[in-house]
Amino acid sequence: MFQPKDSLYLLRWRFDFSDRPSRMGMWSQSGTRDEDKASFVNTTGLVRACIEGKDIVTRTEKVLAECDGHDYVVFKWNAAFISTGSFANGHHVLTGLKLVTRDLELDVYPSGDVKILARADDEKTIHYAAFGR
Repeated sequence: MFQPKDSLYLLRWRFDFSDRPSRMGMWSQSGTRDEDKASFVNTTGLVRACIEGKDIVTRTEKVLAECDGHDYVVFKWNAAFISTGSFANGHHVLTGLKLVTRDLELDVYPSGDVKILARADDEKTIHYAAFGR
C-alpha cells in the first residue's frame, strides 16, 4: 500500500452504537466487500461516527474527527489518480477520509491534519443512499 511521505496515520471509519457492538472499516482501504463499507452499515441506534488514526510507528490509535450519531451523513474517501504518462496507465491513491455531518465536512489526512469546512446549502439537499443501496 502506498503511503505519502508525510503520512503519520492509517485511517478508518468507525460507528459506535447504543445497542450493539461498534463497526469499523479497514485501515486506509475502502474495502472490496460490502460488509467492509460504511454505506452498508445500518446506522439505527448510532451514538457516534468518527475517523480513527493508527500511528504507523507506535500503532497507537486515536480519534481524529467525530460527530454525534444524529449529525452523521456519510463517510467519503479522498483519492488521487497517479498517472504514469496516460490515463490508461496509473493507479488511485487514497489521500484521506472525509466525515460529512449535517453542517460540516471534516477532511482528515494521513498527516493527522484536519480541515473543517461548512457544507454548501445546495450540497445539503443531496440524499446519500446508504445501508445497502
